[in-house]
Amino acid sequence: IVLKQKLKKTIGDSYAYCKINSNFNTFDRALFIRDYLNPISKILLQLQKQNNIPNVNKTNAINPNSMSLFEKDTFDVNAFIPSDEYFYSKEKVSLGAELFYDVQLSKDERRSCATCHNPEKAFTDGQKTNISLEGGALARNTPTLTYAGFQNALFWDLRQPDLEKQSMEVIANKEEMHGSFKNFIPILTKDSTYKSLFAKAFPKAKKVEEWQLQNAIASYIRSLNNFDSKFDLYIKGESEDFSEQEKLGFNLFAGKAKCATCHFIPLFNGTVPPNYNKTEQEVIGTPANKNAVSISPDLGKYNQYKMPQLKNAFKTPSLRNIAKTAPYMHNGVYTTLEEVVDFYVKGGGNGLGYSVENQTLPTEKLNLTKKEELALVAFMKTLTDKKYQ
Repeated sequence: IVLKQKLKKTIGDSYAYCKINSNFNTFDRALFIRDYLNPISKILLQLQKQNNIPNVNKTNAINPNSMSLFEKDTFDVNAFIPSDEYFYSKEKVSLGAELFYDVQLSKDERRSCATCHNPEKAFTDGQKTNISLEGGALARNTPTLTYAGFQNALFWDLRQPDLEKQSMEVIANKEEMHGSFKNFIPILTKDSTYKSLFAKAFPKAKKVEEWQLQNAIASYIRSLNNFDSKFDLYIKGESEDFSEQEKLGFNLFAGKAKCATCHFIPLFNGTVPPNYNKTEQEVIGTPANKNAVSISPDLGKYNQYKMPQLKNAFKTPSLRNIAKTAPYMHNGVYTTLEEVVDFYVKGGGNGLGYSVENQTLPTEKLNLTKKEELALVAFMKTLTDKKYQ
């Protein structure tokens, strides 16, 4: 009875708050989530347990026992694996961590996964675009691997559906690692450390197979999700360290600036709620360079699917740790978050005067003040995990 009364009161208070604060642009979404939505979610979970209401037994992206959308354990990486044998485990993570930093996976032992996905830079490389084995510039920017486990499509052009296939393609790529899981298996089977880690990760395996090594690296990447940023701690009510400028930035992000229509909260990527079984792409008209008169010639997803609406379409990446992963966009054209915000404020490629017939980004200017633009940047900086601060 007490919980029911508490739920009724909290819902009533939230309704009253909405009635009083009905202006879309000035509505305090940060306060509403923290003081109303999260408490309602927690009470509902308590009521479920009190009344012994079971969860539906199925793999879902959302952990049904999580108190709110903003807890560390809310999202289940197992909802993003190819099939049951790829199930996430700490033992697989331990094996994957060793493989991730092992240069023996590349043909000439000059490069590991960590060479381009440097943990000191939130698993990016800090380059405009990736560098080939021979030292030349590749076509695209290296994205962060943090929170990559919560996507249903990998690479900027979404050409692979899961992290297992992503790692396989990169390691085999002649310009990136030019290696082979098959050739690495004899190395693993002769190494006592690897043999021990493998036995713990795959206790039922009778032999080492390529898919297991792919799965181990993918499992390590799936572990790179801390959910302990300044924003996370504030929105969960665990910290008061969130300035008025940062709060304004979040409210703009989720409201007037329309950022959250593509970067869905709380993952801040393009994986679509509430089912989280699709990762979106967008056409925003990214310029070829800062002084360009046209958009980037990279056709993105169109290279895989020859449909006009997919020309220049790219994955919507996570904005978590965005302050540590410059430069930005698929071609690394922007070096600061201020430049990125300015691009969106002006309406993307069409707003800059380029011809982008299939642009999915709204073309009208956002009409943000300079104060609001700076607030957006300030908020995005609060998405940095504690270990990168």
